[in-house]
Amino acid sequence: MFFRPTSGELRGDLQVIVRLTKRWLFNSLRLLRDRFVLEREAARNPTCRIDPRCFIRIHSGCTLKLGESVSIGAYTLLSVEHDPMNPTLVPAQLEIGSHTYIGEMNNIRAAGITRIGAHCLIAQGVSIIGSNHAMEVGLPMGSQPSRQDKLGVVLEDDVWIGANACILPGVTIGRGAVVAAGSVVTRSVAPYTIVAGIPAKVIKHRVEPNSVEQQNRF
Repeated sequence: MFFRPTSGELRGDLQVIVRLTKRWLFNSLRLLRDRFVLEREAARNPTCRIDPRCFIRIHSGCTLKLGESVSIGAYTLLSVEHDPMNPTLVPAQLEIGSHTYIGEMNNIRAAGITRIGAHCLIAQGVSIIGSNHAMEVGLPMGSQPSRQDKLGVVLEDDVWIGANACILPGVTIGRGAVVAAGSVVTRSVAPYTIVAGIPAKVIKHRVEPNSVEQQNRF
């Protein structure tokens, strides 16, 4: 038997179509705007190589800066956004230094000042988390603001981050350091050290601690 919708059902369907169309347009325009910001920054340095499948989310007032010959792989997410639960925080800034390679499927979430130095190598599946939410009892997790005592991540020059490592807020990875694959870095890492594990701990020094100054060649 042929089904004939009532006028009320037709109006309801039309409202759903209108809402879906508005949402689609809003999301599409946002994607185009954010991608434009990334491509505009990359265009200032023609030697940059940004995979078209790289994702970016950037809010108004937040900034992205790329050095020369930066390479960003497919399906990597660059998130440079405000914290909606804590609007008083400093707008997010993400800086990526010259000749730095960022592989595929990485998750880089800037907060405060998140800086990746020059000549760095970031493998695949790496998470760099610039902020974390609080855990106050009595407030739902989804409503927790970002902590302000630990904000941003700094990778100094010539750092290598292995696949699937996780760098947590407030951490500085010293120049020439290496983070082994799968590590979770909760504390800052001294220059020219190799760390591994959960949480990451020093397993080796690339150079003698007293000779670190001699390694700064870049």
